[in-house]
Amino acid sequence: MKSEEGSRMNVPAAKQTSTLGTWKTRLGLPFAVVATILVWFMPAQPGLSVLAQKALALFAGIFVLYITEAISLPVTSLAIVPLSVLLGIEKPGPALAGFASTSVYLMIGAFILATAMVKSKLADRITYYIMSIVGTTTVRISLGITLANIVLAFLVPSSTARTAILLPVCLSIIGAAGKGEGRSNFAASLLLTLAFTNATISAGILTATVPNPVTIDFIVKAGGPAISFADWFVMGFPPALLMTGITWWFIQKFFPSEIKEVPGGADHVKEQLAALGPITKNEQRAFAVFILVVGLWITGGYTKINPTIACLAGSILLFLPKIGFLTWKDAERGVSWQIVMVTGGGISMGDILMRTGAAKWLAVSIFNTLGLSNLSLIMMLVVLMFIVQYMHIFFVGTTTMATAFLPIVMGMAQVAHVNPAFFALPAGMIIGGYPLLMFYCTLPNILVYDTGKLRVEDFPKVGLVVCTIGCIVYAGCALTYWKWLGI
Repeated sequence: MKSEEGSRMNVPAAKQTSTLGTWKTRLGLPFAVVATILVWFMPAQPGLSVLAQKALALFAGIFVLYITEAISLPVTSLAIVPLSVLLGIEKPGPALAGFASTSVYLMIGAFILATAMVKSKLADRITYYIMSIVGTTTVRISLGITLANIVLAFLVPSSTARTAILLPVCLSIIGAAGKGEGRSNFAASLLLTLAFTNATISAGILTATVPNPVTIDFIVKAGGPAISFADWFVMGFPPALLMTGITWWFIQKFFPSEIKEVPGGADHVKEQLAALGPITKNEQRAFAVFILVVGLWITGGYTKINPTIACLAGSILLFLPKIGFLTWKDAERGVSWQIVMVTGGGISMGDILMRTGAAKWLAVSIFNTLGLSNLSLIMMLVVLMFIVQYMHIFFVGTTTMATAFLPIVMGMAQVAHVNPAFFALPAGMIIGGYPLLMFYCTLPNILVYDTGKLRVEDFPKVGLVVCTIGCIVYAGCALTYWKWLGI
């Protein structure tokens, strides 16, 4: 099964083997063509211009291809450009504008920073150091994985890279506990902790997952406020940290470990730390560049240096002689060019929907169909959160979901006459931080499921509870905490 959720060392995704997946792939392209034709030739609708109807027809086909993955996601995203021009919807310049978005280049820079953390082994050292101080009881070990996820979310701007760093650690601990064969609550607990807390903390850090900068991109284009790295942290990190703790607690309750302590766990961690040796110059260089970039991100409100420019500048330092240690080959392997294509194409599609008025028409249709206009603003926001949350079931990866749904969320904000950020911020954080309902929702989920130590039903068992609480928490933040901050 494919995903666009990032890469570390060309980590393979789990294979699509189900009959349903095979039929989705085979029928996806014909269904996409049919969907496009049906919308293109449907009778004129009140409030929907001819140009907006064309844009909606293109979106219908792209949406089907995104869900079914009948064509690889990067190719589908790239196809948006020529199709929008050939169908008379957009001119070449605006059609290509999504690929020039700051979100795209922020992700390129972030992946290069992540590559430096991995190549220098600084990320490994930090992980094993955290594990060395938390203890060897099963509860403390799972807490250590959670803490490692929190720290690495700042250092490694890729959820898949973080999973690839921590998964071998988890598997070795599971083996040391004598649970390496077959299924056990301890193994299920540790692996779900790895995948789920990785996701939930990502919502609170701008560069931790792709939907975050994509959300800002759409907010700004809809006339909302520009949001800096520090702004996002102040708004998003407290609820993300709260939800990460809640997620960890529920996993412990649903999957109580059969053992209390892992024999030899401390020795294993010490051996791994010793194998890394003393801190190397490359680790020092990677850390120095990271501190520089984060410093520029935090002070961006005062220095007026764009986060993307700061990230790219730091990335370039990592290639310079006597300063850096990366080669372009490292960048080729470390940057998920698939994400770059999906993000660029998805933003272009979103821009088309907003410029033509198709997004607003869709939002009005949703309002009328669900009767949202009769609800209070509080209930409207809660309903929106649950709609966004459960749409995760239909997507593999959060980037395509963000680029497909955030333009519609912008339209809903316009119809409801509220600041675009009021709807988009909690929606974007739910999209990026809560792909927890099924094993295929994001690549980190797929990787832990592919170990053979989890069942399909393990994901919704915890995910349904956590996601429900998350929807309420983020709706509550939008109505209280963020208002106090002036958003």
